[in-house]
Amino acid sequence: MDTRDGSAPISSRLGPTLKVLDGIAGWCGGLHGSMPLKDALATLASGLGADAAAITRHNTNEDRPRTVAVYDAREGDPDVPLLRRGLCRDAMGYLYPKVRASTAWFLTDLLTDRAWAGTDLLENWRISRDVAEIVSLPLAIDARRRDFIELHFSRGFTHFERLEFEALVPTLVRSWAGRKPGLVTGASMDDRMIAARRIAAQVGQIRRTIPVLDASNPANLSRAEFRVCLLLSRGLSVKAVTDELGLSEATVRTHLRSIYSKTETTGMPELLFRILSPATETAQEKRRAIAG
Repeated sequence: MDTRDGSAPISSRLGPTLKVLDGIAGWCGGLHGSMPLKDALATLASGLGADAAAITRHNTNEDRPRTVAVYDAREGDPDVPLLRRGLCRDAMGYLYPKVRASTAWFLTDLLTDRAWAGTDLLENWRISRDVAEIVSLPLAIDARRRDFIELHFSRGFTHFERLEFEALVPTLVRSWAGRKPGLVTGASMDDRMIAARRIAAQVGQIRRTIPVLDASNPANLSRAEFRVCLLLSRGLSVKAVTDELGLSEATVRTHLRSIYSKTETTGMPELLFRILSPATETAQEKRRAIAG
């Protein structure tokens, strides 16, 4: 699993290279909205010489972390497995729920910890892509959520390079703290929108219609059903919706069955497409007619 240009992680022995600085600048700019989050991650990972990277968010009311953005330098290569989701929980093992923000964790250190135990998924990934090091960095931790970035390298770090990486940690954490509001939710919604659009298109059921969450409530949803759709539009999972509304999962799924019927959708993918779609031509034409 070589880096695209064969360079060592982080920098040369002469100090940070221009590529590293460009990567950090792109990351900081992307967090302020200059580019999509996944592109900002790619810029940072490439600048640091990483072969793959991911950003995950673990809400305390959810069982597992969600992958918010992912980068793989071998994207498009049919001969290798690609990183599709974050592995920092697999890499950190028992330390995952205990770490503090602004601390870098190196997999090579954890491998020597007798209390640490990896997972089959992690081991298969390391073998299939010849991963020498995974660095996990908690970007933010509070009572509601935990945000992590992880970087995968095909080469190990020298002591000097580790010190250089650790010196970058405060910059990465501060830039994440100052990110554009809604950036993570927006990235999650973008991915769900793409998946929903693809599936809905395959079954030929994309309709030109007024959005489900239009103020006119075109599907005649009840107040509870409308709130469920609103929370789904913000990137929440069904479990997160149940926690937010203080309802049982069975009750929420009953609401969903009613929503599917009223919106004439076949399931969650198509419903998400309808919810997340911007105003369609039909709605726009209606507004123009009213205005004119």
